[in-house]
Amino acid sequence: MTIQTTDNNIREQAADWYDRLHELNAAEQQQYQRWLMQSPQHAAAMSWLQQQLGEHDEALLIALERVATANHKAPSVAVAEGEEVLPARGTKLLQTLWQKLRPVSGPRWWPAPAALAMMLALVLAYPLLMQPSVPAVQPLSFNTAVGEQRRERLADGSEIHLNAGSAVSVVLEEKQRLVSLTQGEAYFSVAADKQRPFYVDTGKVQIRVVGTAFNVDNTAGAVSVVVEHGEVRVTLAGQEWTLHAGDGVRISADRGERFQRAVASDWRQDWRRAEAEPLADVVAHLQRYSARPIRLQGIEQTLPFSGRYNQSDVEGTLSLIASLFDLSLQVSDDLILLSGNDPETR
Repeated sequence: MTIQTTDNNIREQAADWYDRLHELNAAEQQQYQRWLMQSPQHAAAMSWLQQQLGEHDEALLIALERVATANHKAPSVAVAEGEEVLPARGTKLLQTLWQKLRPVSGPRWWPAPAALAMMLALVLAYPLLMQPSVPAVQPLSFNTAVGEQRRERLADGSEIHLNAGSAVSVVLEEKQRLVSLTQGEAYFSVAADKQRPFYVDTGKVQIRVVGTAFNVDNTAGAVSVVVEHGEVRVTLAGQEWTLHAGDGVRISADRGERFQRAVASDWRQDWRRAEAEPLADVVAHLQRYSARPIRLQGIEQTLPFSGRYNQSDVEGTLSLIASLFDLSLQVSDDLILLSGNDPETR
């Protein structure tokens, strides 16, 4: 590596500064920085000297960058091909670009204005280009098939337990955590984080929490929310319900009805608890565990059913319901039919 257009006096000054570089007090350090900034040749001489010894000090790197930017010309340093580019300040990038455009021979050369502008633009943009890119937050999607349950632990420590035939998407952002429950049912155990509230959206109902455990059932056109512990805020078209442990709300047809339930959900152990639940909703829950469609025929859809039943034992539960309400159950390879005992409805 050579220094161009640098006289012996400047080299001697650079050598003197180098000898004392690690012993400078605060005042001398300021003098050294002013000397570097006085001329591109000063910075070039010190750069050459330090590069020979494999060292770079912070003041030099800053000075080289400032000189190159302020004076719109290259530091007078030739850079050997293959030399490592230091991304911290962009100075070595500038030197490398000049080296590539500099003629192989010739005493002194400055690039054309257009080339100079291009190189300076690259240097000024280099710190931005070197910053690690921040990818857009990608949603995580989880879903379950018929008869399948799934538990997922999120990066924030929260857990989602999906019932069968359910689907959610999750986006964990810097200031909020967003979950979309597009279908089915999920139990949420939310890690407390006051700086990032946790939202669940079912399409028409929004639920906001900070740290709690609760169940959301988005089935058959109705949304039910039951809180196990903590506090949950449920909103729908300007209406709002604040729920605590044991509280629940069922929202259907833009109306909400509160209820009390001691246990938020035991479907995770395959058992469900129904309290005056419309028969159509019970069937919708059972449908998640049946590959064959379940149909009601000649039966009032809102017929209330109360009791505890095994959601994974579809035929057993339907047989129980049929006996309770004097209904007929027919099971074939492609259909399960629950109908009234009126011969005309069979």
